[in-house]
Amino acid sequence: MIPLAQLFALEFTSPIWVVLLAPFFLGEKLTVKKLSIAALGFFGVLVVARPELNALNVGILAGAVAAIGFAGAAILTRKLTINNSLTKILFFLTGLQVLFGLICAGYDGDIQIPSSETFPWLTLIGIAGLTAHFCMTKSLALAPASIIMPVDFARLPLIAVIGMLFYGEALDIYVVLGSVLIFIANYINLKQRE
Repeated sequence: MIPLAQLFALEFTSPIWVVLLAPFFLGEKLTVKKLSIAALGFFGVLVVARPELNALNVGILAGAVAAIGFAGAAILTRKLTINNSLTKILFFLTGLQVLFGLICAGYDGDIQIPSSETFPWLTLIGIAGLTAHFCMTKSLALAPASIIMPVDFARLPLIAVIGMLFYGEALDIYVVLGSVLIFIANYINLKQRE
């Protein structure tokens, strides 16, 4: 419904939502410095993605709601880490994903069994996803969500490099400039914790 660049730009508002919502749900302090860091990182995302937000439509609204949902998941994960073990959180997270995956895959009564060619790739994707959830949950257990989530901006330049290396996509000056801004924001963000 919308171009991928717009979707990425909307998705990467998630760290900003975390910074804005963490004071209300987690009691974290909202400072001008945190807002400035999040704004700089998001500006870097806009430089990379260069979205064309000409008209509001269902696709844009869905992308914005998804970003708020990702922020909510990070905030709730941080809240859960206060009283629950990492193992318990990951167990229920994985169990719910399996349940919802089976429901979505089998809503029509026809669940496809992976072929011998796709099974190793699906296993690799599953391990990568579980590792990502483990790392995110562990990081949220160790530091405030408003510090952790702006690091998420670093995914965009990484995606751009992967696109260049594996899919032959161009790496233009906007990607480089936006990536530099994102890394500066993350450096300042992480440096303030020392």
